Order: sequence, then structure tokens, then C-alpha cells
Amino acid sequence: MIEDKTYFKSVDLTWKLLPETLATHTSSNEKLLMIMNRNSGLSPYSHSFIEEGQDPQVLSGFVSAMTSFMGELNGEKDSNWKTVYGSDSILLVEGGDWIIGALVASRETNEARSKLRTIIREFEDSFAVLKNADGIDASLFRDYDEYVRRVFIDEQITARTKVIKMYHWRPSLCKLKSPSVAFKVSKILLGFEETESIENIARFQRLPIKEVIEIISKAYWQGIVKLQYIPSDDDILALAEKAASIIFQKTNPLALSSTTISVISLLDGQTSLSNLTNDMIIQDQELLLAEFGLLINNGFIQRISVEKRLVLLNQCVLSNLVFRGSSKIGKREMKSIFQTIRNQGRIYHPRISRIIRTDDIHIRCILEESMTPVDLDDMCDALEYFIREIMEHLTSSCGNHIADSLIQSARRESNQIWAPYLENVVI
Repeated sequence: MIEDKTYFKSVDLTWKLLPETLATHTSSNEKLLMIMNRNSGLSPYSHSFIEEGQDPQVLSGFVSAMTSFMGELNGEKDSNWKTVYGSDSILLVEGGDWIIGALVASRETNEARSKLRTIIREFEDSFAVLKNADGIDASLFRDYDEYVRRVFIDEQITARTKVIKMYHWRPSLCKLKSPSVAFKVSKILLGFEETESIENIARFQRLPIKEVIEIISKAYWQGIVKLQYIPSDDDILALAEKAASIIFQKTNPLALSSTTISVISLLDGQTSLSNLTNDMIIQDQELLLAEFGLLINNGFIQRISVEKRLVLLNQCVLSNLVFRGSSKIGKREMKSIFQTIRNQGRIYHPRISRIIRTDDIHIRCILEESMTPVDLDDMCDALEYFIREIMEHLTSSCGNHIADSLIQSARRESNQIWAPYLENVVI
């Protein structure tokens, strides 16, 4: 259950707090993003997250060759794959109908793959007329670039996020398309020395935090500042793929504090950070938040994807519906209905087997860390099927009016808990 708490107070972090091993890593898990036309081989859009990013044209040729090879090997249009790229990068590839998206990152995360899927769908919806185009004017993608920025950056920035000035920030202001935005960025950056939190910037500048986030996001997108992401109390976090094998090594290669390792061991991808640490005595909250921020920056820890949030929302709806339905038809009858739906539903939704009762009335999905956004979509479909079937049984037993009242109450309570995790999502 998510509660509205403020467990960690605002902190003023300094770089001397950061573990040397992590602090020398990259400031962004994402390195290069590229959109390719499957038909023409053209790459109409790309964005580099770091200064030393790879050449999009080289990457484009590599992705095209690999996609063609895999298509010939499998005999089908398979464009969802990953591979090691260079000495310290992972290449994630997601294919749409006629667009292929490629993202170079330090580590694979479902959060990054989910965002890649989102921007591919938006590109195909917005630029369908370019499907068979031979030449493309890059100016067409100005609004799309803003959309991609919001998808990848805005939601990650919290009030605690640290803004770090780049040494060349003044001449880089010319990259901002709007003079008014350049003025706002300049005013903000002149207001502090090297590093400051979004929360303090908003207070000093007397601006709403949301406005500061948008301004800083635009500055980051153009390489004017760097960001150290600091999780909020309500963030739901999970380990990235294969991160556990590094974090929990006896030698502690990332030089993490014992408190940070203890909190990481509790991450379940379903519970907010404040609730996980509610019963813990934390001696150094500043260090904990700093280390978590660097782990997020470097892709060892991820925020849960929008697909997983939808799964958790529907899990909550189903659990509430079963609880309320049990009060009308009895626990024994509800158990029988639950098991019947689960047994019959496996034919249509195999993942329904992963929906279990933890006791008489509470429902929980078994979610593996390795589940991809596509897997989570399937789980969401299974939950929605389960809800529909429960509703049919309740309607038959109690009538339309009572059944409708039960589902409305279940959805209302669930939305109060989970809506904040979806309201700022760009889809």
C-alpha cells in the first residue's frame, strides 16, 4: 500500500559524499538515441545524451545489417533485440511497423526500453506521411524532439534532483531555440555556484517546481547542465538486469555503504522507497540518497516502467474487487470463482497462472525482474480479463446495480493510490 509520507527530508548533497567508484562513472545511463526508417534505411532523428556519443550513421548501418541478418535467420521481421555494443554499452533495438528505434545505454533497463517503445509509436503516428519518403527535412522534428525530451527526462527530475553546471554553459545557451528559455536558464545558473537542487532553485528564483523542472530539462537536453537524479519518497524502484550480481559482490566493487546495500535488498518493484525504509534507522540519509542517485544515473537501479505501473494499478483494482465481492457473496464462494477463472483463463492468458491469492482476499501478481514491456502488457491483459470475469459472476449473483457499485468503488480507491504514478507520464 502506498502512503503519502515524507520519510527523507530535503538534503544538500556535495560531491565529496559520493563513492569514488560510482562518481567516476557516466552521468547518464542513456548515451545515444536513434530513429530509423525500416524501408529507406534513413535515420531522420537522433539525439546524443552525452558529449562523447557514437556516430549515428555508423550505428545506423550496424542496426540495419543486424536487423536484416536476424530477419533472414528467423524468416520474419524481428526487430526487438539487444547486443553488447563497444566495451561498456548495450544496444537496445525496438521495431515498429516501419520504424526501428535504437538506444545505446550503459546498462539495460525496462524503463529505457519502455520509453523507446513509446517514442516509436509516437513517431509512426505523427509522421506516417514519411513512411516512403526519400528525403526528410530535419526541421520537421522540432516538436517531436520536445516530446522525446519529456519522455526521457521530465518524469525523472524530482525536487531533490541536483543540477550541475557544465564548464561551457554560457556559450551553449545558443543551442536553445527560444530566447526566453535561454534567459531563464541563464538567470537560474547565475544564481548558484556549481551544484544546486531543483527545490532550492525554485525557492531562490520564486518559481513553481514544475516550471524549474521544465527549464532545467531543456538545458540538460542541450548539454548545458548535468543532472544527478535523486529519488523521491514515492519513487518505486527496482534493480536493473544483472545489477544484483555486481551490487551484492563480497568485494563491494561500487563502494556502496552498508545502509544503501540493505535498502537495495528490499527493492521489490512494487513498494515506494519511503514505505520500504519506514521501519529502518538510517544514520546518513544524505549518503543514502546520493548513492541511490548515482545508481539510477548509471542504470543499476531503475524506476518502474509505465507498463508495470498499469499492471500494479489493475492488480490493485482486482484485489479491491475481490475484497468487496467477498463481503457480498462470501469468502468461500469468491475463492471458488477465483480458482475457476484462473483455471479456465490459462487457455487465453497463460500469465493468469501468475496471479495468486496471498490470503483469503488479497491478490498479488508474481512479476519477474526479467519481464519486458511486452511481457507486462500480457500480464495487464490477464488482469483485465480476470476483472471482467469476476464482474460477470458478481452481476449474475448480485445484479447489475450492486456489481457496478463494487467495481466503481474498487477503481476509485485504486486510482487514489496509483493515479499519481501515471498522471505525469507522457504517452
